[in-house]
Amino acid sequence: MVDNTQEELNQLKNAIATLEAQRATLGDKVVEASLGALRKQLAELEGETEPPDMRKKMVSLLFMDIVGSTKLSQHLEPDEILEIMDGALRRLATHIEEYGGRVTRFTGDGFKAVFGEPVASENDAEMAVRAGLAILKDTQEYAQELQERRDISGFNVRVGVNTGMVAVGGFTESDDTMMGLTVNLGARLESAAPPGGLLISQSTYQLVRGIFEIEDTAPVEAKGFDTEVKVYLVKSAKPSQFHTKTRGIEGISTRMIGREAEFKRLQDAFYTAIEENECQVVTALGEAGVGKSRLLEEFELWLGNESSSKVIMKGRSNLETQ
Repeated sequence: MVDNTQEELNQLKNAIATLEAQRATLGDKVVEASLGALRKQLAELEGETEPPDMRKKMVSLLFMDIVGSTKLSQHLEPDEILEIMDGALRRLATHIEEYGGRVTRFTGDGFKAVFGEPVASENDAEMAVRAGLAILKDTQEYAQELQERRDISGFNVRVGVNTGMVAVGGFTESDDTMMGLTVNLGARLESAAPPGGLLISQSTYQLVRGIFEIEDTAPVEAKGFDTEVKVYLVKSAKPSQFHTKTRGIEGISTRMIGREAEFKRLQDAFYTAIEENECQVVTALGEAGVGKSRLLEEFELWLGNESSSKVIMKGRSNLETQ
């Protein structure tokens, strides 16, 4: 009985994934109408098993899809289609791992990847966007190879990235199961992206503005949202710079709260270095989002107003340069 149930669950999961992959072709209304009965069956089957542990996580999701895969394969043999598509997916998926993410599902002509699960980093959104740009760049090279070796033209992909809370964990895909509006919007961004383009949501934009060259674009409609959703088209990464991120509400400056003791330790270390002419090393440790970057920014502002003669030098290491 368990084996039969698992087989049914796998079949339903594959059917749902196939329909989700056809949103761009069939449209949200048609797909949602078809998914209703499948989701109901899936919920009933999962209800017969012990409910899995569920948890909420803040993640960045990347959706990638090969543009016009059906048209592209019209004049190819099945083994040629498999070789081209499978080769493309395997090749492009390497950029996900390169930037600290992992692929959670392949859909035949695309995949879904997550950044921040199981281990979260404060630059998960940035890494997801960098991975998306790397995928687009590698796609151009792959397309050129197909043109030269097989005389196949028009190969391209589109990418969408969204950041937000998801429910993680489930029976069908275990820790790879992720549900919520964040997932729905991520898939919608991918289907709305132009061929060779990378669309990001407002929530992702707030975390990466200043790091990439970004253009405003027309808002999109998405399932579960009453109004159109603001999105942005990422063009390229900017040259490395120190002040790359701004947090909070854009255009509004607020004072730092609750870090007086840590701030004083930095000041004391500075005065000790000046008065005793010896090196001082201070390490700031903490979980993502607790205010390490803000503390250092405040200290730098204070240094700028401090009257002592000094030379300030800064270096920065990033996850992708490991």
